[in-house]
Amino acid sequence: MFRAGQKAVAIATHLQRSRRWVYYWVASQRHHPPTHFRSASSAPHHHPNQTPRSVERQILHLRQSLLAQRNPRLRYAPTGARTIRRELSKRRVKPCPSRSTIQRILRRHGLTAQAPTAQGLPYRPHPSAPYPNAVHATDIITRWLEGGTRVQTFTTVAHCSHAASATLHAEKSTAAARKHRLATWRQLGVPDLAQVDNESAFSGGPPPHVLSASVRLGLYLGLEVLFTPRAEADYNWQVETFNHLWATQFWAKHRFPRRWRIPPALQAFLHWYNTDYGAPRQPDTPPRLRAGHRLRRLPKLVAARIPESLPISAGLVHVLRCVSAKGQVTFLKELFPVGKRYRGQYIWLTLATAQQSLTLYSQGQAEADWHLLKVFAYPLAEPVKPVLKQFACLHA
Repeated sequence: MFRAGQKAVAIATHLQRSRRWVYYWVASQRHHPPTHFRSASSAPHHHPNQTPRSVERQILHLRQSLLAQRNPRLRYAPTGARTIRRELSKRRVKPCPSRSTIQRILRRHGLTAQAPTAQGLPYRPHPSAPYPNAVHATDIITRWLEGGTRVQTFTTVAHCSHAASATLHAEKSTAAARKHRLATWRQLGVPDLAQVDNESAFSGGPPPHVLSASVRLGLYLGLEVLFTPRAEADYNWQVETFNHLWATQFWAKHRFPRRWRIPPALQAFLHWYNTDYGAPRQPDTPPRLRAGHRLRRLPKLVAARIPESLPISAGLVHVLRCVSAKGQVTFLKELFPVGKRYRGQYIWLTLATAQQSLTLYSQGQAEADWHLLKVFAYPLAEPVKPVLKQFACLHA
């Protein structure tokens, strides 16, 4: 009607509308001819929970800054969502997005890698660590310098707080393991349980039915000792996580022509880790997680007086083993029958040196009751000594 030349007043009177209504739709059809007067989208133009573009730009800028190592304070920091969120919180960015939101933003811009899928394994019981220094996990990393010089790095991580200690040695020996553990207990405190892998530096040499010097040292100080399953590094995930961070954020960023140049840089890395880093699955940094807890550190003079040759002390030695197809498990290089119905399952073995007995337990799943399977006599060739009072007080 309007294109035919009729007046807007006449059209409004005929259709019983206002002139403004007529001009509105004439203008709408002129500016949007393909729509044919279909209703416009009712989607909101503003999302109240959407991350502001300014915050998204800060996230991307922080990611690039971490990758380029522009900030000396964050030289050893990883580049993931956890670190970015900590930095946003320190800078008082409001609203501070969650880690999942940051991860989605990074993924949307193609800045993330797909995580590998974990292979299914039978349930493996883990020691409980409800407080700092309940459990310490120790591992060894071997690295080579230019020219073929080998460096052995002993690392220990506390399960509860993820506080870490690392020392450098030329060889992977029992003496090196002793030096590292004494230095760690002076720095982090004496744990109630020391978790180690099956390296000869911890488990000893080939002879069966022999407690190694590393085990004797733990029992002498009143600790319990736990050997992890063989060839299953993921069981020791706390220290393996630290090892991965150490390899990617420290070792890959330095070139050391000589061994003596490593300790200063390593101490700088450990200072940053133990004061400012929040480990995976941890709610806060190690100092805050350890705050309010009494850390019973080993005095330096007491550590220096511990004899080199130690007796067997009263205590517990634990081993986690997978039952073989023949229904057997190994303990200190000896075979013990469990039963073929348990093959493929993990059995917890505990040697009580005072009672000279070896007890086998099973746990079907987390939080389930433990089941006593068998008890074996385990006579020791040496007399068992009680734990000295000064070391028993460390576990009060």
